[in-house]
Amino acid sequence: MKTETRKVYQCDHCGKWMLSAGAMGYHEKWCKKNPKNRHKCFELCRHLKRTLNMYTRGIEFECLKTGAKMYSFQLEKRNYYAYRQNPQNMERMPLECNKFDEMTFEEQEKRFKRISKKSHKSLACVAELRYKYNNYF
Repeated sequence: MKTETRKVYQCDHCGKWMLSAGAMGYHEKWCKKNPKNRHKCFELCRHLKRTLNMYTRGIEFECLKTGAKMYSFQLEKRNYYAYRQNPQNMERMPLECNKFDEMTFEEQEKRFKRISKKSHKSLACVAELRYKYNNYF
């Protein structure tokens, strides 16, 4: 029997394990559970509008309260602006927002029923849909 002892690195935010320190550093920087990547808008703000851009096949975000077009940390992770021109009117989603207004349960139910009908998934309850919706973005 052959056994090895190795150094293992663990993410401070999600608990993922890796054998490479460099890979773990990259993962921690872009981890979804990193507080620097937790946008307040994704916590079910009623002012966040998501639209699918058919040309780029990407999701675009807009704040209905301020009218600002925004992007999430995922776009930075993919180095999108390294090879495309940076739009002048886009800003990174805020980590804290004073205009945040959480949706009511009825609004959440309406939005999640629409999502489940489009994706043809039969999910049992709104809480499960909410979990999937929050983890998708």
